[in-house]
Amino acid sequence: MAMDPTLIRDIGRIEVLLAEKFGAASGRLDRRARKAGRNLPRWVRRDLDRLAAVQTMAGHPKLGRMVDTRKSLKAAARTRDWLDAVDVADRRRGRLLGMLGALSFNLILAFVLLIVVLRWRGLV
Repeated sequence: MAMDPTLIRDIGRIEVLLAEKFGAASGRLDRRARKAGRNLPRWVRRDLDRLAAVQTMAGHPKLGRMVDTRKSLKAAARTRDWLDAVDVADRRRGRLLGMLGALSFNLILAFVLLIVVLRWRGLV
């Protein structure tokens, strides 16, 4: 039994979105999901694992009949919708702001420690 054409299209779109949004441009769906890794929510990773299994099972004549098309289409739609909503520029901006926040905290902490040491030695 051949895989549902809608599911094939959705998996292809998900592979393209993973390449665009997370730089996971090579390999099958399971490898792309592994590369995106912890940048994805747990439920998206779970749906991607399901779709990767479906992709593998679809190539086998007997296992292909065991695919639950309804659940797979639902997982593909949820994943596709979430990946469509990911804003790459916002993720980049958030990462930059996080690094700047950590850097400024460390600088403030170092300055406070310097003042404490200078007071302790009686220089201030």
